[in-house]
Amino acid sequence: MGSIGIPQAIILTKVDKVVQCGNDWTNIFKNKNIESLVEKVSNMFGVPENNVMPVKNYAKEAEPETDVDILALLALRRLQHLSMDHLETITSGEVEAGSVPDESLMSDTA
Repeated sequence: MGSIGIPQAIILTKVDKVVQCGNDWTNIFKNKNIESLVEKVSNMFGVPENNVMPVKNYAKEAEPETDVDILALLALRRLQHLSMDHLETITSGEVEAGSVPDESLMSDTA
């Protein structure tokens, strides 16, 4: 079996230092400064742009904020999908070798 590349991802923290969104972080992906930063980080580390995930840190907030939580959850979900897809790739290599993969480990993101 050939070597299987391990997917890489970057969590880009403290995006509130680059752009001020007030309390509305839902449009962070459409912000030109964030798009530029994601592209720059992607090129710097050789990671696909969709694997660079911006999140805002809780710094001064006393209460949880839904928009900030959504960014973190989107990043976690993307990491989970990358992991599940990698497991599929590994297990599909085992199928070719004659063993049967555990389908409970498969991702439903395809």
